[in-house]
Amino acid sequence: MKILYSIILAAILLPGTSYGMLNTRDTRTELSRSQIESTNPVLDFELNIELELSRFEGRSLRPFVAVWVENEKSESVRTLALWYNNNRWLPDLKRWYAKHFEKLQKPVFTDAVSGATRSAGKYTIKWDMKDDSGNTVEPGKYTVYIEAVRERGTYQLINREIELNEDPKRIELEGGIEIASAFIEYVKLSPEITSSR
Repeated sequence: MKILYSIILAAILLPGTSYGMLNTRDTRTELSRSQIESTNPVLDFELNIELELSRFEGRSLRPFVAVWVENEKSESVRTLALWYNNNRWLPDLKRWYAKHFEKLQKPVFTDAVSGATRSAGKYTIKWDMKDDSGNTVEPGKYTVYIEAVRERGTYQLINREIELNEDPKRIELEGGIEIASAFIEYVKLSPEITSSR
């Protein structure tokens, strides 16, 4: 038994055995992945979306709000926020609902991105440059959508294309009835934050 154990142990530790070759391939794969990620400028940035929900006189219901990002093919990349309190009214967020109908069939999705409705005021939503699956997005053109609807009330959809590359930028979106104002800010992270990603 000791001899068999020694032979197995020696085969594992000897270079050039199948185990050693497997480790070599894994190291190369990890190295390639880290080299690829280090060339992606998006890793050094985050996208901040600041929006202001309008204040109305008298008593009014809080709006349902969806904030998400789509790629150049109009495919949803990431839902950043979904503020609502009743599934019955979700279809009123027309564009968001149409894009995410299949995902809505899985409660795990809505639990991960949703929260309660918000009162009037300013809010900032941060995007860590990852898609709904947790993968870092590639540089390129993306569109940020902010959709708001009030139960039995007004509706607003604003969007703006932004190019994610090596250049920081701040873009103002035109406000309206539900969303008084909004800004998209693509900012470079400090090296400490970048290294922790």
